[in-house]
Amino acid sequence: MNLSKRTRNVLIAATVYVVVVLALRFSGSGIGWWMALAMGAVATPLALWMTWLRRRFNERAMAFGRRHGPYAWPEDRRR
Repeated sequence: MNLSKRTRNVLIAATVYVVVVLALRFSGSGIGWWMALAMGAVATPLALWMTWLRRRFNERAMAFGRRHGPYAWPEDRRR
């Protein structure tokens, strides 16, 4: 199924929101629905940002490794 990038992002955000709200609500800590919904609204963008940041760091690390080859660090070159 080919979805546009915007549709895929909306579905991912909605799924993360639902999972966070349900996890908070039924975690056994006694959080009510309104508090779980509010915390989900805060936690969802944070989780999506952390995912984006992790992907960006990994892509930059792979690019660094391709540019510098097997001896990326000066300590390794002296051996």
